[in-house]
Amino acid sequence: MLPDRSIRFDVLCYGTISLDNIVRVPYLPSPQRDVQVTREIYHPGGEAVNVGVMLAAWGCEAALIGNVIGEDDYGRQLITELHKHPGVDLRYVSRIPGSRTPYRRVLVTPDGERSVIGFWFDDTPKVPMTADVIKRARILSVDVYGKEERNRAALIARECGRTVVAADVVWADHPMLTCSGIIVNSLDYTLARFPGVDLRAHMWRLHQVSGIAVITTLGRDGSIGISPEGQFIESPAFPVAVLDTSLAGEVFNAGIIYGYLQNWPFDKIMRFANAAAGLKCSRDSLYPLVSLDEVNRLMATR
Repeated sequence: MLPDRSIRFDVLCYGTISLDNIVRVPYLPSPQRDVQVTREIYHPGGEAVNVGVMLAAWGCEAALIGNVIGEDDYGRQLITELHKHPGVDLRYVSRIPGSRTPYRRVLVTPDGERSVIGFWFDDTPKVPMTADVIKRARILSVDVYGKEERNRAALIARECGRTVVAADVVWADHPMLTCSGIIVNSLDYTLARFPGVDLRAHMWRLHQVSGIAVITTLGRDGSIGISPEGQFIESPAFPVAVLDTSLAGEVFNAGIIYGYLQNWPFDKIMRFANAAAGLKCSRDSLYPLVSLDEVNRLMATR
């Protein structure tokens, strides 16, 4: 079979494109107690950006598409930073004068936990997905943190025969579930919406509805998955000193996509994603990015 020469990208990352303001604090503020910042940095953010930048660092061709960004200071800073990652294609990133670039203020405490304040995400226009765009990629990476535009993107990808890797699809009746080839959920997100649920039973129901791979990240305990064949696989976390859990989920998702592109066995894909996410947690920012050499060295320890 001849290769599909219309394919330009390994992954099309559809979702949030924003600027992140990471603020390290000794504790969270309260009405009774102020807090002094110990460190502050800005870098590109949003689920689509974080997954795309990570995959590009591992040698994949990734394109971004999602919300509009503005010509404001945040927008200019975001584009300047993204141009430092040549593997990330920005041709579908729409900039509109007068629009406000969404950003997040992320408070990170010494235990590595984060609290997020979002600005202008709901009001920012979204770029609609089209079949012509999705046909240029092998995989669509998408999440549920939006409105109907995310579901529409997944449906178009399925209709075009492209694999969808979706994040936090925890509802058995969610329209994105049956459009996806892999879903990656987090334990915290699942329990927040289904308090006290039996995790394995919940994952099994999602798998029965969709017939696809279902993975749940467990934070410091690694991850658990159901292969497309219906086998439960537990993948322990790698031992690292946790400094900041911010963006670990996006790095994990990038690891799943990378392993899928390599056509690895399901258990190896999960191990790779665990190692990558663990290394991210051992540093206080997404940058410098976790390298393939670092991931491979950590995987070789077990």
